[in-house]
Amino acid sequence: PMVVNCTAGWASLISAMAGVRLPIITHPLEAAVTEPVKLFLATVVVSGTLHVYVSQTDRGELVFGASTDSVASYSMRGSLAFTEELAGHVLELMPSIAKMRVLRQWAGLCDMTPDFSPVMGLTPVEGFVLDVGWGTYGFKAGPVAGEAMAELVATGKVPEIISSFDLARFAEGRLVGEKGAAAVGH
Repeated sequence: PMVVNCTAGWASLISAMAGVRLPIITHPLEAAVTEPVKLFLATVVVSGTLHVYVSQTDRGELVFGASTDSVASYSMRGSLAFTEELAGHVLELMPSIAKMRVLRQWAGLCDMTPDFSPVMGLTPVEGFVLDVGWGTYGFKAGPVAGEAMAELVATGKVPEIISSFDLARFAEGRLVGEKGAAAVGH
């Protein structure tokens, strides 16, 4: 049998229970959502300069967020300071939404590796498998990652598509050069 650690922000703590040390630091990532308005935004707007993104849900709410908190923490509480700063950046991008009300804010946990790429595959502990370290972009890669991990669990063999994301790369100096792929800095 295999156990797959896919616990995101808690990955280091769970792996430590199995005797596997991960080069992952957990940071909060805050976001907020506004009241719904008529649909006007058909794509995600990202500013690398302002470190902010804005998208609109099918219900008309604007969802906005920014880069991870610079202080490592397991806190999942939103903060007024974050919302005020973020609102200023969003209004620089879209001054026309100044009258919209923010309905709620929250924080999630991001598991960040030194090269900002996931850790996927086998570990030195037999039967303990990793699919962690996705940071802020794991949701986008979920379908292909899920297929690869299902294949690994079913066959016990690491699929080629995830072979470069192994845990050993950190000790061997084979970091994955994908940091520039995210427009919102981490």
